[in-house]
Parts: sequence; structure tokens; C-alpha cells
Amino acid sequence: MSPVTNSIFNATRNTLHKWLSLSTGIILLFFCLLNNFMLEQKNLGTIQIVLAALNFYFFWVSYHNKSKTWHRHIFIITLCCSAILAFAFADLRAGSIYWLILLPAIFCLLGGAKAGLCYTILASFPTIFIIYYRSDTDSFIQYRSILNFVLAYFMIYGVCYLYELQQTNNNQLLAKMAFEDPLTGAKNRHALKLFFDHFNRKTQNLYIDTEWATRLLVVDIDFFKTVNDKYGHEVGDQVLIELSELLQFYADKDNVYRIGGEEFLIILKDASATQAYDFAENIRVRVEHSVFRASKHQINITVSIGIAKLQQGHSFRKFLKAADKNLYSAKHKGRNLVHHSDLADEIN
Repeated sequence: MSPVTNSIFNATRNTLHKWLSLSTGIILLFFCLLNNFMLEQKNLGTIQIVLAALNFYFFWVSYHNKSKTWHRHIFIITLCCSAILAFAFADLRAGSIYWLILLPAIFCLLGGAKAGLCYTILASFPTIFIIYYRSDTDSFIQYRSILNFVLAYFMIYGVCYLYELQQTNNNQLLAKMAFEDPLTGAKNRHALKLFFDHFNRKTQNLYIDTEWATRLLVVDIDFFKTVNDKYGHEVGDQVLIELSELLQFYADKDNVYRIGGEEFLIILKDASATQAYDFAENIRVRVEHSVFRASKHQINITVSIGIAKLQQGHSFRKFLKAADKNLYSAKHKGRNLVHHSDLADEIN
């Protein structure tokens, strides 16, 4: 699953977790009052009030966007324990087992397909044991009850698994359409903006100037308009595709972006200035010595590359403006070169 798709799924699961924890907390509070004051089941009522308080806490952290992955898993465990305890202590005729049928759906939707399957299997063992142990053989056929429960229980998981699989495929398709350049297959400006937003959220501490940092390489094709004018836009598009493939071959595909007509950007994480320069120079030389074949034409191109260090607080819009200004300013000094561009003053 791509980082973008994973982000979409996490946002969906966090929203689901928020409202499920609130509704579960209210339901547990209701049964707590019922068990304490009407059914005289003090032990079960005490456990339920504790679990209700925990669920209200999960709702609070989710509501304030502070929810973590482990919160969802603790919620799943508490919800499972609540349903199993209710089934274990309540009268079978009360129908507490109905709540257990919902568990596989919640496991799958909140934990994902694999974790959901693990939770579904683990929760089935104590449930089957309780059905067998508490069944009255005169009025309750044990083995048929267990068989029906197991079939219904795992069928619910199967349906949710298929839904989860389809949602994954749909989200991957939507993410590809939204965050991938349709021509070259590189990531687009929308994806780069997400990277900037994530970088600024992740880097909470004040920026400390160190040798190792995230560096951005802005790659621009020299005199690309000449290629379009001489051979046509179809050939120009093929050159862009081949250049994108070359960049993605030498850099991680997830770190290559197309930010303009003939402009690409490469993200280098934890790289020194020397490493960034050597990498950029290697790219420049590879492009210069490559032959781009499009519609029976053999085309040679060169690129100019600007290097910038990314710091906390650099916004996406200001970065693009400063990058374009610095790159085109550097081109007046010569093309087919690697330029060191300090964008900090320009951006801030």
C-alpha cells in the first residue's frame, strides 16, 4: 500500500474509531447502570464503567486528532473483552451473543484485513468455549449452535475483508489519479505539497543547521522548447517520459516529482551537501550521454540542476517560487551544470 493510500485509510479508521468509541462508551455506560441497579451484577457493572471511561478517553483523543494506532488496537481489545464478558455473565436468553457477531466487522475496519483476521480468530476461541460450557443440552443443541455461530461469525469477516480489499483498490486508483502525473508516472505537485505538509508536521523541534539534511534537486531540461518546435509535442512528451524513467531508476520512485512542463524534483533524505552534489552530477552526466529515442528520432538533451536544503517552515508555494527564480537565475551563468541554490533567504 502506498504512503498516500495508507494515509487515506488511517484518516478513515481514525474517524470510525472516534464515533465507535463514543457510541461504545455510551452503550457500556447504559449497561453499567442496568447491571448495577437492576440486575444486581456489581462485578460486571464495575468492569463496564471502567471500559466506558476508557472509550470516552479514546473519543477525546480522536476528537482532538491525537489518536495513535495503538489506541485503535486497545479499543478493539476492550470492545472484544466487553462483549465476551457480557456473554459470559449474562443469561443466554438475553441475547448477548448478538453483539459478538459485530466484532469481525469492527476488527477488519479498524485493524485492517490481516490484523482483523487475527483478532477474529482469537476472539472465536473463548466464545466457542462459553457456548459449549453454558449450553443446556435439553433445550440448546451445543454443536449446532457452535457451527452456526462459527459460520455466521467468519462470514461477517469475509464480507468485510472483500469490502476492505475493494476499498484499498479504489483508494489506490484515486491516489494514482490525484497524486501521479498522468504522462510520466512521476508524482505531481499535489503529492509534493503533501510531502511539505508532512515534513513540517514531523519536524516539530527548531531547525538545527547540520551537514545531514533533506535536500531537493530541481531538474530542468535545457532548451526543451527547441525539442518541441523541431520534432513536435508528441516527441517532446516521449522525451519527458524517458527522462522520468531515468530519474526514477537512479532515485527512489517515491522521491521523484514532476513540478512543471519540463521540470522535475528529486528528494534526497539525510544527505550531505557533497553527497547531493555528487548525485546531481551523476544524473547530469547520465542524461548528457543518454540517447532518447522517440518516433524514430535520436535526441540528445542536457539538464540543469539546482540543489537546495529543505528546512522547517518552508512552504510549498514559496519553495516553488524561490526554486524557479534561483534555477533560471543560475541558467544565465551556464546550462548543463549543477548549481548550488541556497533557498533559505528566498523562502523566508
